[in-house]
This record gives sequence, C-alpha cells and structure tokens, in this order.
Amino acid sequence: MKTYAMGLVLALGMGVAAGSLVAEPAHAEAKDAARELTQLVMPKDGYQKMMQQMADGMVEGMSRSGSPVPKDFPGKMMTVVQEALPYEEQIAFMTKLYATRFSEGELKDMVTFYKTPTGSKLVKELPNIMRESAVWASELLPKRLPQLMQKHGLIPDQKGPNANAAPASGPKK
Repeated sequence: MKTYAMGLVLALGMGVAAGSLVAEPAHAEAKDAARELTQLVMPKDGYQKMMQQMADGMVEGMSRSGSPVPKDFPGKMMTVVQEALPYEEQIAFMTKLYATRFSEGELKDMVTFYKTPTGSKLVKELPNIMRESAVWASELLPKRLPQLMQKHGLIPDQKGPNANAAPASGPKK
C-alpha cells in the first residue's frame, strides 16, 4: 500500500511542478472561452468517472501486487483521489492550459463544436474510448515488448550458441 501511496504522491507532485510551468493566458477573453471549453470537455459527471477510473486502477494495482485490500478501501480511495484532485482545481488548471495554447477564436470554435450533438457525444464517449484503448495496449504490450526489447538490445539475446544447452549441474571437476 505504501508503494501506491508514494506513486500517487509522486504523480501529484509532477502535476504541481508541471502546473508551475504553464504560462498565464494573455487575454481575459481567451481565459473565459477556455473555461467554458474546459467545462464542456470535462463536465462534473465526466470528472467523477475519471476519478473513479483512477481509484479503481489503484485498487486493482494493489490487488495484483498481492497486498490485502480492505473491504472499505475502494470507497475510501475514491474519496482520497477526489480530495487530492478537486474538480474546481482541475477546471482551473485545464483552463490555463487551453488559454495558453489556443487563441480566443480557436477556443470559441471548439466551444461551438462541443455544444453540437456530435461534440457532446464525443465528450460522453471519449473516456470509454480511452479506457478501451488502454486495456488493448496493456494486453498487447506484454506480448510484443520482450521480442522488441531483445531486437533493440535492451535485453540479451537468448539465441546464442549455448542457448539450448542444459545448465551445468554443479562445479566442474
């Protein structure tokens, strides 16, 4: 459990450090449009789903590590994640990100799109698309990584001249 708590602390620390690197937006109008966009892209229910996925992932990781998971741990983990990454703080951070990367006109174009039925559907479907993509990648990578790591010299080639030789049973006499 300490490993997962430390991982969360490190991830949050990296987020805080990254946040300090974001420049302030040049125009208040851009910031207003960016906030509207952010709230369209991450509505409160979408935020709740994202937090639930993070909490579930931590619980799953703890289970896979063999650590016992207390019965009330999943619910408490959700509370911890929500307190660690409050909705309003996320909105403020993402607003700053959008406002520093896009002009006011671009932001307004995106707001217009996300207010359409297609944009609204994208907001609803994107978390599931991303989750399914992550599951797909997590199933595929273990199958492909060992061979590719070997190919690129990250792990030794096991096909040398003695690869099929039986290991010695003891010291030679």
